[in-house]
Amino acid sequence: MAMIEIEPPRRRRPIWKRFLFALVCLLATLGIAELGVRLAGLGPRVYVPRRFLPAGVPFTFIKEGSISFPVYQPNVVFSSAYDPIGDDRGYLKPDGKVAYRINSSGFRGGPLVIEKPPAAFRVLCLGDSLTFGEGVHEEDTYPARLENLLRGSLKGRTVQVINAGVQGYGTREEVALFFDRCAKLQPDVVFLGFFLNDATPFGETVRQNDERSRELPLSGLARISKIWETIERRKRAASLQNEYFETTRRSFDTEAWQIAKQLLAMMQAESKKSGFRFVVVLLPMMWGLDGDYPFEGLHARIADACRSAGCEIIDLLPVFRGRRPESLWVHPIDQHPNEIAHELIARSLAEALGPNP
Repeated sequence: MAMIEIEPPRRRRPIWKRFLFALVCLLATLGIAELGVRLAGLGPRVYVPRRFLPAGVPFTFIKEGSISFPVYQPNVVFSSAYDPIGDDRGYLKPDGKVAYRINSSGFRGGPLVIEKPPAAFRVLCLGDSLTFGEGVHEEDTYPARLENLLRGSLKGRTVQVINAGVQGYGTREEVALFFDRCAKLQPDVVFLGFFLNDATPFGETVRQNDERSRELPLSGLARISKIWETIERRKRAASLQNEYFETTRRSFDTEAWQIAKQLLAMMQAESKKSGFRFVVVLLPMMWGLDGDYPFEGLHARIADACRSAGCEIIDLLPVFRGRRPESLWVHPIDQHPNEIAHELIARSLAEALGPNP
């Protein structure tokens, strides 16, 4: 009979050694991944937050009826300063600045004579920072582009398009500004640029804008790891975006939205009384335009409210749908519409006015 040799059972490694071996393998894998991210430049692009110079936005407050609202100090110049590294279009100056000059009437642009010139065609653009043109040079804002387009079609007439957009405004402030400063300009057409956060209180809008512009305080691990830094920055960006979206949606279930609808009806009634054409311009969020746009329902609600108030409305969502949102942003950290978007808006408004407005 053959002898069968039986090997003695192998001794298993102690559990602490197996744990240590797994830990070393994990750390080695993370180290290789971290090195790869750094060598390939795959970490997050970090930009210096946008600043307003020389000392913030030059607001002063005035009172119209029962509300107090901000307006620009007259005859000042201030600027937005962006990180030039993010200027892939080469649009900003080398220092990343966009200057805003405010005239004696408190509007963005050059000198303005209050009294309307004879036979002049005067257009007034009410709105918020999108109409004002935050991050866009004055000549590229849609009011300025619209003026150039109308001068080409209304040869021989004086054409004036007044940019009465103010950063942070909602419908309440826009209508208050109209009755306080703009009605006396005797406009032939009033465009009210309605953005989806216009039913959000002014203070909350400013707070969220400041929060998005603030530098992220990184944890100790994120300071030494590009991978962890990427996780923290994406998590914060998603949190701020979700908060902004939810605040915007909730604002249409508040008293502020009910007041906004009444104010639109008031503007429509004033247009009949004073003889100007009143048009609500619905500006889309520069997000999800090339995919699942998240605010279709709000556009429908706003359009229904305008029709109920008898207001003419131009919904610009079809103009922007299908475009890559990032191509329309002022800067990677600022989703305000850039000069390309302003050109599209201006051409849409000129087309709506027609050859003989």
